[in-house]
Amino acid sequence: MPNASAEPATQLPPARFTQGIHRVSGGLAGLFLFLIMLVSVVDVFGRELLNAPLPGGSEITEVLMAALIYAGLPSVCRQESHVTIDLLDPLTPDALVRPRQVAINLVCAAILAVLAWRLWLYAVKIADYGDVTEYLRLPQAPLIYYMAVLAGVGALIFVANVGRYLRGHTEPAPGLI
Repeated sequence: MPNASAEPATQLPPARFTQGIHRVSGGLAGLFLFLIMLVSVVDVFGRELLNAPLPGGSEITEVLMAALIYAGLPSVCRQESHVTIDLLDPLTPDALVRPRQVAINLVCAAILAVLAWRLWLYAVKIADYGDVTEYLRLPQAPLIYYMAVLAGVGALIFVANVGRYLRGHTEPAPGLI
């Protein structure tokens, strides 16, 4: 069934902007997933065939997992494809769908904004302490700053979603496929 509220051919600047972020976010997530796969293959190959696992392999995987999760966050926010419980969706009158989505997106934006703020403060503290990972001695602050920025981008995308609903859309932004 075609999406009746799909983005028009001439999109407003916020829609083009969030679509661009969506593409970059998905590309980064794909890259990090590929790197996790590569690290795993090298680690298993080294461990099983050469009896020499990849030094710091589990640490690299942990860092890449955090990068993967936050890379995909803007895309998930744009499509509103986060985990939801839709028990009451069939019971929601059509007139309340848009106000409900506006409220949900505002709450999600507020939560991600607070998360971004707290992550940023934590990154500042970690940078001051000079914390590094245990085995490879990689600085932790850049990853936490990255997470804070992408949480902030996610919050802004939720605000953009609110704008979409206020302009009359009744469905989340379409994906790329």
